[in-house]
Amino acid sequence: MSMSTALSGLMAAQTEISATSNNIANVGTMGFRGSRVEFSDVFSTSPFSASRTAVGTGVQVQRVVQDFSQGNVVTTGNLLDIAIEGQGFFALQQLATENAVRGGAIYSRSGAFALNKDGFVADSGNRALLAWPVSMDGKPLTEDLNRAEPLKIPMQRGEPVPTARINLETTLPSGAAMLGQQDAVPPTKAFDAADPTTFAHHTVVPAFDANGKGMEADVYFIRTASPSATSADTSYQMRLFVDGVERAAPTPTTVTFGADGRLSAGAVSTFGTAPDAMELDLSSSTVAAAPFAVQSAAHDGKSREQLTNLDIDTLGGVWATYGTGQRVALGQVVLANFSNPQGLRSLGKSTFAATAESGPVQTGLPGSAGFGALRSGALERSNVELTEELVNLISAQRNYQASAKAMETSTSLMQTIMNIRT
Repeated sequence: MSMSTALSGLMAAQTEISATSNNIANVGTMGFRGSRVEFSDVFSTSPFSASRTAVGTGVQVQRVVQDFSQGNVVTTGNLLDIAIEGQGFFALQQLATENAVRGGAIYSRSGAFALNKDGFVADSGNRALLAWPVSMDGKPLTEDLNRAEPLKIPMQRGEPVPTARINLETTLPSGAAMLGQQDAVPPTKAFDAADPTTFAHHTVVPAFDANGKGMEADVYFIRTASPSATSADTSYQMRLFVDGVERAAPTPTTVTFGADGRLSAGAVSTFGTAPDAMELDLSSSTVAAAPFAVQSAAHDGKSREQLTNLDIDTLGGVWATYGTGQRVALGQVVLANFSNPQGLRSLGKSTFAATAESGPVQTGLPGSAGFGALRSGALERSNVELTEELVNLISAQRNYQASAKAMETSTSLMQTIMNIRT
């Protein structure tokens, strides 16, 4: 009997050493919850034994309890690192290669998140952070965990608009000495974009295609008339090329400037046909005794607005700013809690699953009753106290040695009894 009692002590001490070693090994694991081993004595009697003289028969592991107390919160500076200051767990969902997979949620205190290749806010195990859909003012539309969706941060927003009008303000030279390489007025050869002797000036202008991407747009100015004794007008014919292909003009594209240098005719020219027609507005252009210069160039095309700022507030609201516009609400981070967190089943990687012992999941908003606030740009470290664990390790080692000594003594006694027979 004493042998089995000592053996139970050895096994119990070994279990405690294992739990303590696991705590020490994970002292640097973000969101890790330390554990401790609880023991109970083993005491068995029969109806015919005297309880006053009965001796216990060893020890057994009652349960391994996880400690869900708050760990230290450290600042990281990474916006998508989120720490929970108080009670609660992040609700996560495993992602497939392309899209989110609907399924049961898992829970974690580790908030080391980043954007994956598909734009989901996920941890290193490709588990996405769940969030509720929200209205424009950031209020959640539901608080049902089954309606929560993996939080996705679009890098772009809005619909692109192709360029339909270009406003170009230029200063065109009036003197014949500033014609560039154009050989004559008008040029002696037909226009050729590759031959600088067939045009006077050239400039690049901004333009977007139907996908909101920039196009290579070029405008060429061909001097067709200079001031003379019979006319003080200066005229230029224009050509427009987009991505190396000329946009044919359905009507003449000649602009005429009077003696005062102001535009007198042809302010707006149209190139191409619908739906790809593009207007070129030179209303603000002038002719002067100065070199060719572009004063300004603008167009009405739009690309999709790019993400310029992201913010996660203490109440779990996720806000994004695109371009220079107003903040847009993208979602509401879900927090979960349980009546008995010690009943959760550990899945590894600082994640847990609900069980019958943990009770049903309870969800709520960060900062509300029973749920902690969120702190963006920070992480919760392991709640393991290293000094305490080292002391526990020494204590467990001594318990193991004592149980081993008890087993040795029991073995020695049995050997003595065996020697009596000899």
